[in-house]
Amino acid sequence: MNAAWAETGRSVDSLGPRIAAFVSPHGFGHAARSSAIMAEARRQSGASFEVFTTAPKWFFQESIGGSFRYHEAVVDVGFRQRSALEVDLKATVAALRTHLPFDVELVRELAGAVLAAGCRAVLCDIAPLGVAIAEEAGLPSILVENFTWPWLYEPLFAEAPELESMAAEIDVWTDRATTRLQATPVCERISEYEIVDPISRPAQLLRGQARAMLGIEGDGPVVVVTMGGYGEELPFLDRLRALADTTFVITGVARSGTDGNLRLFDNNTPLFMPNVLAAADGIVAKLGYGTVAEVWREGLPFAHVTRPDSREMASLEAFASEELSGFLITRDQFANGDWIDRLPELVAMTRRPHVGGGAARVAEVLLELAATDPP
Repeated sequence: MNAAWAETGRSVDSLGPRIAAFVSPHGFGHAARSSAIMAEARRQSGASFEVFTTAPKWFFQESIGGSFRYHEAVVDVGFRQRSALEVDLKATVAALRTHLPFDVELVRELAGAVLAAGCRAVLCDIAPLGVAIAEEAGLPSILVENFTWPWLYEPLFAEAPELESMAAEIDVWTDRATTRLQATPVCERISEYEIVDPISRPAQLLRGQARAMLGIEGDGPVVVVTMGGYGEELPFLDRLRALADTTFVITGVARSGTDGNLRLFDNNTPLFMPNVLAAADGIVAKLGYGTVAEVWREGLPFAHVTRPDSREMASLEAFASEELSGFLITRDQFANGDWIDRLPELVAMTRRPHVGGGAARVAEVLLELAATDPP
């Protein structure tokens, strides 16, 4: 494992406990979920955070402001992706080979950094390296998940046999977390662990304010098109430009900018997605936990792109079907733009917003752990 890591952003305002967070950088969903938990812990107690990840610093800045220090560190692999909808299995195995087993010196170094910062507990989403570091530091850990990597890897053992021993190594650390919470929609429900509602960040702006932030005038339909934290080929943009009465907010493009009725954002441009959803009337997006949870909170009609090669899809599809307005589209239908003719149907669907979510409960448990005396 590469032992290099870097710290930035030394100024932290804090009234409450200091907590370390180890966040998987796979997409933006884990960063969104952990940010929601951290923001709620800050609201409840004035907590501040030491965030270890390679997910972009701006993502946490947008969500939790100045209450954290950012440490760029490789804490998790998950999957390596060719695009938002296509996994690179060979690259995944190669990355896991360098990541596992955890480097003893790195664990000691990061445990020392966590203790030197005065941390009282460790939040892991779903990076089991954080559990190892918490154990080395003598601190309690909380693992938050709606799936684990070994569960997702299991159907791929025949294709990539080396994954089986790697999954077993990850499971060892997953099982050693002090506390484990499962976030709805859960892929593999385990009754001994508490389950919480979907975990999502609230919007910071009202609808009109959010539209003004995006440079959108009037109250015409706005549709979000996003593949989460990854890019994807979007061969249908000319068709969207032709729908001049609708504004499209599109993420994952090569370059940010405005092009007629298109508001374009690359994945390096800060964008607080809950505000974007507050401005919108519908969303076309890849099924993924972060998007599903934040769409659930806002209640937007959701045309969701499924990935039949991912084991996670069954629970996400079932949840979207039961809890959200919208319809399912296949990967080919997305690429072909077959969904574009259904946009009037999508934006006319009933919004189904939800109040609250699971972040408050997870923050309560995390703060209880932080209040305990370390062994």
